[in-house]
Amino acid sequence: MGQKSISRINSVLIHTLFWTGYLAFLVFVLSGREAFERSLAMGFIQIVPQIALAYLNMEILIPVFFAQKKYVAYVALVFLSFIGIYYFYEFIMILYFQYAGPPPGPVPGRMMRGRMPVHFFSAMRGMRIAYVLSQTMAIFFLSTAYKISRIAAKKEREAAVLRSENLNAELKFLRSQINPHFLFNALNNIYALAVTKSEQTPDMILKLSNMLRYILYDCNADRVPLGKEIGYINDYVDMQKLKDDQITNVEIDYSGADPDTMIAPMILIPFIENAFKHSQIEDVGHGWIKVKIETGAGRLRFSVSNSKAKSAYSKDRVGGIGLENVKRRLELLYPQRHELIIKDTPEAFMVELGIVLEKS
Repeated sequence: MGQKSISRINSVLIHTLFWTGYLAFLVFVLSGREAFERSLAMGFIQIVPQIALAYLNMEILIPVFFAQKKYVAYVALVFLSFIGIYYFYEFIMILYFQYAGPPPGPVPGRMMRGRMPVHFFSAMRGMRIAYVLSQTMAIFFLSTAYKISRIAAKKEREAAVLRSENLNAELKFLRSQINPHFLFNALNNIYALAVTKSEQTPDMILKLSNMLRYILYDCNADRVPLGKEIGYINDYVDMQKLKDDQITNVEIDYSGADPDTMIAPMILIPFIENAFKHSQIEDVGHGWIKVKIETGAGRLRFSVSNSKAKSAYSKDRVGGIGLENVKRRLELLYPQRHELIIKDTPEAFMVELGIVLEKS
């Protein structure tokens, strides 16, 4: 059974219980000293037009007129509905008491024997109008509040779905901005290894294959094990080293990280890409990169720092995820649950990221 069918059944049950409870209230509370059969008949006479008004209001008047801001037409139709219900009571009550006999007591008997007061605004008719309209108005306002709350809840659900779809579309777009320039460079470097028949060629092909598998398949999930993100980082660093065997001053410490911790994919690597771009790591005497990943107490702590070139320097300007991209992803994926600190000094560029992880 689908979710819609279950929701529909629940709605029918709620409505049935409400009207059954309301009928019981009319029969047992407002019946006075009437016999049960007479109270039940009177209860049905009162509740039937009120049910009709409630569903007329919820299914036609509010959606067609009130929700469309046709307030004058809505008020006019409601007013006509109340007049119709009042005269329904006048007619049905007279017929009922002619058939069943007047209720006990001198005043009710005089009211309902068919000898109705001549003047419309007589005291008796005023009492009858107040009695009828008080109950009917209560049902009317309850049905109005119920329907408006349902409309508001539906709009909120639709807005939430739209927001979710927009966020998913934006996340897919941001995630798709992987650095193609790096991949082309990696392929060129592997090709150079193959030409020279280097023993590193199979290993580097395997690393590139793992990176592509992570990007194309694993990254489609909302969350991935931290171990896979670390594996991608290791392969990325090895591929960078492949371009220049002088790159040795790279320190990665993830000894304090739980590889089974679930995080958003490709959330750490952009900072490491940025470090390689701007550190001039090929300068053995001055270039360096330090990366540290820790987990514990429901948090992930990540830091990366790199040296800065003495002169303006950047490589791989084409493509790349970029810091602005990853900042936006953090806002979407970890709203109010992350802290990003970036420090830019003349000697170094440092990033510190803290994420409050979801409870598993």
